[in-house]
Amino acid sequence: MKQLIKQYCLSLGLDCVGIAPPGPYPELADRLQKRIDQGHSIEFDETDILKRTTPQLIMADVQSIIVCLFPYYIGQQKAANVSKYTYSRDYHLIIKEKLAQIQTYLQSLLPDFQSQAFADTGPLADRYLAYLAGLGFYGINSCLITDKYGSYFFIGYLLTNVPFTPDMPLNRVCLQCGRCQAACPGQIILGDFTIDPRGCKSYLTQKKAALSPAEVAIIGKTPLVFGCDICQDVCPHNRNIAVTPLIEFQNDLLPAVREDELIPLSNKEFRRLFGDRAFSWRGKQILLRNLNITAGQRSLLLSSKQK
Repeated sequence: MKQLIKQYCLSLGLDCVGIAPPGPYPELADRLQKRIDQGHSIEFDETDILKRTTPQLIMADVQSIIVCLFPYYIGQQKAANVSKYTYSRDYHLIIKEKLAQIQTYLQSLLPDFQSQAFADTGPLADRYLAYLAGLGFYGINSCLITDKYGSYFFIGYLLTNVPFTPDMPLNRVCLQCGRCQAACPGQIILGDFTIDPRGCKSYLTQKKAALSPAEVAIIGKTPLVFGCDICQDVCPHNRNIAVTPLIEFQNDLLPAVREDELIPLSNKEFRRLFGDRAFSWRGKQILLRNLNITAGQRSLLLSSKQK
């Protein structure tokens, strides 16, 4: 049955699929508690550690977790100013569609099959699930890495009531070359496989509260106005990787947003034009703020060079 699952997923273009045990995960709970104690958390984090480490609180009869990787890398795009993960239609929508197909397939084979699907929105730590499922190894930038697709992938998973045999985690880590550490705009990579996300540029481009001068400077260090790819771009594990086989991440690309396009739009028009994009959830004002920051920082840099 496990082989049938993987074969069916392959027919959907998913060639990285594994099974994680149903938990709970006390070792992860210890790690998350340490992060909270150090103050290394942001408002997007689930604060209830039990919810993050106990699948039974989500699905009482969970017996195994099917984890799928959704690679999205399509190469560098000229004049891009949003992160690679947002180029295509919103990945949440794409992942949910694929997971729904897997659910339907398994229900056709197993009449009593029950499952719950999650695409980056559930309380569980999806990278940890993918690690347990043997799908990747950790980098010091806290990303999960695969040999074929590097770290450019999303994670979706199904909690199931069937005791599929778990896969084994990989016994390896990244090269620990330190390039991501040196290149990080916010210098948040701590070198021990943990990060302090409070200064992460990707987080700051989505932060709604007022920004400090230091946070503004971090956003202005690179041209991206939503997200940040720097620690992945410099990673040697991301050299010569395969592009995504998923057609959904190859089509309908929008690698840049422009101020002159956004300013005239009402909020309703913005949602109509960009509502199916992963960068749209914070609204146009945050994008305009970030566009102003990056433009302003470039102007300062040019003026200082001229002097």
